[in-house]
Amino acid sequence: MRATFIQRLLVPMVLIVLSGCASVKKLTGGRAMLRAEDWVSYDGKTMPLKSWPVSAGITPRAIVIAVHGLSGAKSDFWYLGEQLPPRGYTVYAYDLRGQGNDPVVAERGDIKKATAWQRDLATFHSLVKRRHPKTPVYWYGESLGSLISLHTAAGFLGDRADPDGIILATPIAGLRKTISGFQRFLLETAAKLSPRTRYTLGELAGVDESKIKVTSNSTHGGQMAVTPHHVSAFSLRLLSTIGGMLDANTGSAHRLKMAVLFVASPNDVLSSADQIQALFAEIRSPAKKLLWYTRSYHLLLHDVQREEVIHDVTCWLDRQVEALRR
Repeated sequence: MRATFIQRLLVPMVLIVLSGCASVKKLTGGRAMLRAEDWVSYDGKTMPLKSWPVSAGITPRAIVIAVHGLSGAKSDFWYLGEQLPPRGYTVYAYDLRGQGNDPVVAERGDIKKATAWQRDLATFHSLVKRRHPKTPVYWYGESLGSLISLHTAAGFLGDRADPDGIILATPIAGLRKTISGFQRFLLETAAKLSPRTRYTLGELAGVDESKIKVTSNSTHGGQMAVTPHHVSAFSLRLLSTIGGMLDANTGSAHRLKMAVLFVASPNDVLSSADQIQALFAEIRSPAKKLLWYTRSYHLLLHDVQREEVIHDVTCWLDRQVEALRR
């Protein structure tokens, strides 16, 4: 009975989990800081980071902060880190709280509220700007990272603190499969009554992971079998939180002021091409661009068109940096 109820209720939401890439004592306070291999966020929580700098003696043209998706990790951006520094761009990536590399093992697969992710990004951004005070900073958010980037850029900073531009990769513009208002009410009620209750993918929807394509030649199940940071069980409140972020997409899109680039695939397992196009149309920034990769799937940086993605992202960054210098 329980499994059947959960299956009906959460099939659309579990697809978000399927789209992911690819114990330390928690601090309760302290000064935010950026270190070589980790950083301290607004609430004192320490999390891992990875940076790919430009060559010694070279001043970076700009900084790119990469934000990964559900069940992902900073290591998902190895290709970005390999390709952008030779082109003059330093890359930073950090592990999201509540995901597979969270130092607090008990918190993996859970998040209290979306603002925790957003405040983390805002804090990380301010620390990077402090380290590179006169260098433009751009964000590259993938999947869930695109949601976090969108909402943080729309509401957590200010004109002077904003990133100079954001890149939303395979943006979650909606869900191909939707749930009814009543089902949504049941999900939110369950999340309030038992917020930390977790379900594996099989318990949630009985989804065959071997059939969910995340690249043109790999599936979610195949990738997760060899991924050490894979999170298989997620809390109800995490799923409910992501639903709330999706509801707020349009309002956040209206508030964006900086340059925005969408890099997307019509084959994405989560959002349809129409949904992505509709969200793009809501963005009121005068400098926006949408690029499609028709032979790729959800994980663009790991698919057959990844060289095209890097070329297009670099060209866009080059144009943005040159515009700032005029």
